[in-house]
Amino acid sequence: MDKTRRQALAAMGVATGAAAVFGSTALNAFAKNEQPAAVPSALPWLWKKLDPMEAGKRAFNYYHEKGG
Repeated sequence: MDKTRRQALAAMGVATGAAAVFGSTALNAFAKNEQPAAVPSALPWLWKKLDPMEAGKRAFNYYHEKGG
């Protein structure tokens, strides 16, 4: 059975919509866990919360210092 271009595009639209709905549901399930995962004890450092603005400034400066 040959499908027309219109039918193929409609099927892709339905598949994309279904993926968006089910994907967002799955992401919401993962997003509810806001605590970071337990850090394995094999790491030599402890978990430390970072200041995003300070990290951004350091990354920006490092990029330009290295000739980026």
